Amino acid sequence: MAVVKKENKVERVKRERDGLDSLESIIAYAREGFQSISEDDLTVRLRWYGLYTQRPETDGYFMLRVKVPNGTLSSLQLETLGRLSVRYAKSTGDVTTRQGIQFHNIRIEDVPSIFAELNNVGLSTTGACGDITRNVTGCPLAGIDGAELINAEPIVEKIHNHFLGNHEFSNLPRKFKITVSGCSLYCTGHEINDIGLVALRRPEGVVFDLWVGGGLGAKERFGERLGVHISPEQVVEVAHHICGIFRDNGNRDSRALARLKFLMADWGAERFRDELERRLGYQLTRGEAPKVPFSTNRAHIGIHPQNEPGLVYIGASTTGGLLSGEQMIEIAKIAREQGGSRIRLTPTQNVILLDVPEQSAEIAARRLEEIKLPVRPSTFRTGTIACTGNQFCKLALTETKDRAADLIEHLETSLRGFDSPFRISVTGCPNSCAHYQICDIGFVGDFINTPEGKVEAFRVYLGGHLGDGYAFGKKLKRKILAGEIKLYVERLAREFLEKRRSEAETFQDYLARHTIEELETLGAENSTAAAINGGEAGLI
Repeated sequence: MAVVKKENKVERVKRERDGLDSLESIIAYAREGFQSISEDDLTVRLRWYGLYTQRPETDGYFMLRVKVPNGTLSSLQLETLGRLSVRYAKSTGDVTTRQGIQFHNIRIEDVPSIFAELNNVGLSTTGACGDITRNVTGCPLAGIDGAELINAEPIVEKIHNHFLGNHEFSNLPRKFKITVSGCSLYCTGHEINDIGLVALRRPEGVVFDLWVGGGLGAKERFGERLGVHISPEQVVEVAHHICGIFRDNGNRDSRALARLKFLMADWGAERFRDELERRLGYQLTRGEAPKVPFSTNRAHIGIHPQNEPGLVYIGASTTGGLLSGEQMIEIAKIAREQGGSRIRLTPTQNVILLDVPEQSAEIAARRLEEIKLPVRPSTFRTGTIACTGNQFCKLALTETKDRAADLIEHLETSLRGFDSPFRISVTGCPNSCAHYQICDIGFVGDFINTPEGKVEAFRVYLGGHLGDGYAFGKKLKRKILAGEIKLYVERLAREFLEKRRSEAETFQDYLARHTIEELETLGAENSTAAAINGGEAGLI
């Protein structure tokens, strides 16, 4: 007798009605209120329009995510986002690691008005969440960096437009992420996306090296090279068929095993390439891998010349991705008055003003500093990213934004002048929205059991990075009390300064030359970090 597999809830909900078909229901719910929302829409389908219930769910508020392809915004678009934040989201805002904007405290009653205003300026939340193609990322310096291999922003737009609202790909086994790296630093993280396109120059022109099946989350995996080069003209067609392979063959029985990375692990690169070429109807051009530089810091902070003489771009640092409505409005005003009204959001949660005349650069920089967006920040502020955390996210175990701010301020005071590139992630749960596996120091939310009860803590990963020799951070056994991560990082940094082999040795190099056993001992002196004793955490 055949065993009948039980269909998981999400697959049932998607089969009964496509998430993209829930817009009319959203409008009805806005009239009738939060209590009228069906369970299936509330927990699944609303995500296709960027809506997640936030903590505490009983309050009836939503997180709302807006897609910003390539992180590209006009001053009008950013000003609109700022006004929406002030009016409807209690002035909240996050820059995400996928170059989008995320609001909190959204009422369902206000969603139609928000959608209408977004639509008026060419922005959308469609596909910002859910089992669908997410925001397509790209280099925030596309088209303005004189060293870039190709301006890939138009390609990002073509991919975005192809998948936006496309019912052919609106019921995938899980979320699907695409990035296009056209710059010489390959700053968008092709190694950790479902599709990573990496530009390189060949005699016939610029082509893209194709990587497939990367992803983070609780079970991280680097993408694999398919060993082929595709032309800019082939990009949309190739992405179409890769997404189709995932749609038709991805795991729909287990949400935990549904990402493309698991299909790639089962099939291998050769089988996947063969299936892709079968669907395309032709063989792809074989080619060598590009040389990807070691990733130290790709934050694009500071004042730098553009490829057009007389113009500069200005990169300013947020604090762990936080960007209030008032800040958005003021950034838009600065961009309009001192630049060319173009803004970019970065995968490192920062903000860039484009097309600023050289003579206006210091004025614009000073105005950004006045709204707490420093143009010449410390290496700690530049390199620290943070997820939403348990203030709003139902999955997070720990608070993150305030922890990140406290960490930055402590390090700026205690380690003045420290200038080695330093990437820190403060993440509230294993889902890795803040990329803890690929940072020098990755903190992951957890708890420590004490006689007084559970106390917030963080697990630690050390030595992760992208680029040449890319590697995931090594997971330590220890947990650090949430209030003490700043002291732990300070000790790590001081030990690095004392024990590095030369001033040329970076913190990344320093970590890489230590074994996992040695990494366990770093930063531990006089610590109240937790050790794992018999599987249970206890204070030492």
